[in-house]
Amino acid sequence: MLASMNKNRRRWVIGGGGSILLVIIVLITLSRTSGGSAIPTYPLSRGTFVISLTETGELRAQNSVVITAPPVRTNLQIVSLAPKGAEVEIGDTLVVFDGTDLQQGIDEKQSELDIAIANRDKNRSSMASSMADLDAQLQNSQASYRIAELRLQQMQFEADIVREEQELSLQQSRISLEQARENINQQKIINEAELKTLELRVIQARNDLEKAKRDLDKLTVIAPQPGLVVYKKIWKGGDMGEVKIGDTPWRGQALLELPDLSIMEVATTVNEVDVAKVEAGQKAVIVPDAFPDLKYAGTVIDVARLARIDENSEAEIKVFDVVVQLDSTDTTLKPGMTVSTTILIKEISDTLSMPLDAVFTDNGETFAYRQSGGYKRVAVELGDRNDNFVVVRSGLEEGQRVSLVDPTKPFDADQWAGQSSVDKESSNGSPSSVGGDGGNGGRGGGRKRR
Repeated sequence: MLASMNKNRRRWVIGGGGSILLVIIVLITLSRTSGGSAIPTYPLSRGTFVISLTETGELRAQNSVVITAPPVRTNLQIVSLAPKGAEVEIGDTLVVFDGTDLQQGIDEKQSELDIAIANRDKNRSSMASSMADLDAQLQNSQASYRIAELRLQQMQFEADIVREEQELSLQQSRISLEQARENINQQKIINEAELKTLELRVIQARNDLEKAKRDLDKLTVIAPQPGLVVYKKIWKGGDMGEVKIGDTPWRGQALLELPDLSIMEVATTVNEVDVAKVEAGQKAVIVPDAFPDLKYAGTVIDVARLARIDENSEAEIKVFDVVVQLDSTDTTLKPGMTVSTTILIKEISDTLSMPLDAVFTDNGETFAYRQSGGYKRVAVELGDRNDNFVVVRSGLEEGQRVSLVDPTKPFDADQWAGQSSVDKESSNGSPSSVGGDGGNGGRGGGRKRR
């Protein structure tokens, strides 16, 4: 009896000790596996999978007019400027230049015109008087010729010598008559030439006056279109500075820019590696850096055909210029703002996807760790991917959870980079969100900067 009790006690001690040892081993294993922290997982769900490309760009007006100093031959000095940043309409005054010199020139041109008109009228009157005298001479010559004719007719019975004398007198009268007519014709030609010259002087003086008035009007520069007043920098002796009252720019120098804010676009660049993915017509989402809560829809309207070196990069990276037009705008958006532009490359509806953190490879095999009591290694076939997620073609099903870390290795939550990007227990991890980093969750930081 005692021996039997001792035997049973040894069995219990051995069995109990074995159980305790097993618990210790499990605890050590879990400790080594998870470091005392829960392994992050991700619930698989179906949704719209978005492949996008995010670049930094700058807002600008699609239609912009540069206001220049007028081409007027005078000393241009600015006496008035529209306020910087003011929104103006067509016809609003932008720049006013000092017109003192031009006004003096207008007064002089007016005097020259008055003198030219007076000379023309004076000569016209003198010509009319001269023509009246010539006309009187012509009438006298005509009368003398007629008298000579009558006398010759009366002398038909006179001596030959008397008739010959009268014939000579008639011939002299005819010559005088023809000369009077010729004098009138010649004087008319001379008068017409002189009057034409005098009239041209009047026209020239009037044109000079009108030009001077137009030049004076040009000294007041008005807005040719609605827009926002942007000051340009001009050369001021030894430095560049924004235009201001008192400046004396040269003719044709750019002073202001007037962007039309009704149509805005983003000027951005795409790396040569990604440019093949981008084409005109693709949709985009624009987020101003200054207003990260605002999103604007847009469309790619132009992709450059030639690459250039990115000036903002120390390395000689080749980029292609891309222009994205905003579908709508508002007063929040201003030219020059820095924006993040997410170009939507591709959308796949109703598809299963998971974070890239859940993808592992070993000896050419791609697999994931599916949560099923423990973690089971499952071979998967993958499809398209974006910065954070990848399409799952086979191997996993909706509703299953996958580990975002290798559960066979020690895990420290404090050192896990993915913890800031993926909610370990969240069930809302669809990558279909537009305008972010290619989807919610997954590897963080899909946004690119130039």
